[in-house]
Amino acid sequence: MGMLIDRKKLATSQKLYRLLIYGYMAADDAVSVNKFIAEELLKFKPSRRTMQLEKCFKKVLNTLPEGVVIQGIDVMFNPDYKVDVLMLLIASNKQKPFSLIWPGRIEDDRLIYSEEGYPDYRTYEISKYDIICVI
Repeated sequence: MGMLIDRKKLATSQKLYRLLIYGYMAADDAVSVNKFIAEELLKFKPSRRTMQLEKCFKKVLNTLPEGVVIQGIDVMFNPDYKVDVLMLLIASNKQKPFSLIWPGRIEDDRLIYSEEGYPDYRTYEISKYDIICVI
């Protein structure tokens, strides 16, 4: 389902209708949402934050223009939140399109966040998700 494509082959004018994840991209116009999500989450007791993460992310996303490139989503990988972050991003993208600069690595057919042995370490098999990764 998911796929990797070389950024040179990306048709930028095409509406993709999938979450577009950039592996290696320096974007001066990308918006870091970490601080905004954290501020929203602080409004809830720690025990309620897992349930409120998606709501907080969507609230922040709704303040941004459609088609925005976002970065800085590290707060979403807090190991206390028992959430499939990638599924949350895909669901949110269907409601309001955006692109994402991945905060980790893309290797082989996997998105990797953090390093093995750390509590926030996550891997996602690209082919199992409805996403396009640009390398």
